[in-house]
Amino acid sequence: MIVILLVNNMILMPGLIVIGQAKPETVDKVCEIARKQLALSSDEPVTGASKFSDLGADSLDTVEIVLGIEEEFGVTIKEDNAQNITTVQDAADLIEKLCRAKGA
Repeated sequence: MIVILLVNNMILMPGLIVIGQAKPETVDKVCEIARKQLALSSDEPVTGASKFSDLGADSLDTVEIVLGIEEEFGVTIKEDNAQNITTVQDAADLIEKLCRAKGA
């Protein structure tokens, strides 16, 4: 019998790599990019679960965040992918997916 545990839309299986979970460093870097673009104070909490809209991002801010991500990580985010990014974690997961594809 194989047990599959689904937590926050991630499949967790003992002894296997967590699927859909970006490295903490990637999440932290996206938090920094969002904080800088949105001019958030250092005491404003920004985490992987943070929604860009809840942080005060409008559509132009979101475009600027995506551009900052592309520059920082050396990836290109297609418009259809960018439209699916709502949280810091979404962005970090996409970055890692694009970096893996780029390295393959």
